[in-house]
Amino acid sequence: MPSTRGRGPCAKSSEGVASPGVAGVELASAAVRVVVGYREQGRFRVTGVGHAPVPSAALNGGYVADRRAVVAALVAAFAGAERSVRAEKVVVAIDGDDIRTYHESTTFEREDQRDAVSPGEAVKAIRLAREAAARAARDLSGDDPALRGIATAELRDDVGGFVLDGRRLGSPVGDRGQRLEVRTDIALAPLVQAGGATATLEAARRRGTATSGAYALGRLVAESGVAEAGIARLAADQTTVTVVRDGRVTGTRVFAVGREALLARHVPPDADVWARCIVATVRSLGLEQPGRWYVAGVPDELTALPKALAAAAGSERGSSVEVLPLRTSLVPRIVADATLTADDLVAAGAAALGAQAYS
Repeated sequence: MPSTRGRGPCAKSSEGVASPGVAGVELASAAVRVVVGYREQGRFRVTGVGHAPVPSAALNGGYVADRRAVVAALVAAFAGAERSVRAEKVVVAIDGDDIRTYHESTTFEREDQRDAVSPGEAVKAIRLAREAAARAARDLSGDDPALRGIATAELRDDVGGFVLDGRRLGSPVGDRGQRLEVRTDIALAPLVQAGGATATLEAARRRGTATSGAYALGRLVAESGVAEAGIARLAADQTTVTVVRDGRVTGTRVFAVGREALLARHVPPDADVWARCIVATVRSLGLEQPGRWYVAGVPDELTALPKALAAAAGSERGSSVEVLPLRTSLVPRIVADATLTADDLVAAGAAALGAQAYS
């Protein structure tokens, strides 16, 4: 694929719109990951992947503690990922105990269902739905004890899809129907955390938006055809939990039990505690336990974790639960020209959001 540094490829999406190079960045304890690529006919094509380690104290729980160290890691990771295509847009994924994603739906009654939805009508519906979702998110965050009294910032909002008279659509334009539902997903984070992430990007001479890593990964899985599942990702210092139902992300949470702490203790009962934390997280979201879980980031030394999750989730659900490793083959929305592993899927999901690969 011909390209030059300094501009993205002039690839065309299924709608015929040029797609610039987009980078997804995961800022997490122990490592920074960058995935670069572009939208291509409803998929995201990865052209480069870059990794760089960071000292464990530089990033903790999604908060940037040592900006200089993280900036150096960002610069190195971008250098590895942009060897063929330079990113013109950046979306950084962060996770933490107090990051929330809210999933709202706004329904519009159309005046004449015999007329196809026009681009202008769709744009207006999206705008009104985003405004309504932002108000609902502010109200819900105000009622959250963990966020009460904490200044928060909206990371970004994303259209989660459309439903027209019961039919799920990537875009309603050109379709006919009476009731148009616009689904909107909004991520909020403590202002100090969101500001730290974007300021670190700017210090690395990049500018971009931020999103929830748990949401970016769940959205990627949902848009790849998984209708219902739970996703548990064990990071160095925390565990992210995402629930997908009816092909949509319906809940995300993070708790501060990570791989490093589990490896340091390596006590068999810890697996049961970790699994019960995941089950309790789903319960706190008011969601039913999924019948299938995908797990990522679990090293060979901690193979007891998936088994414990199957037992705990099965007991909660009242039936057997399947627990499988999260693999890149699960997400055909991502096409990689570079080596991509399951550990890179959060960054890849963030990049796909930035490229509007699901539109």
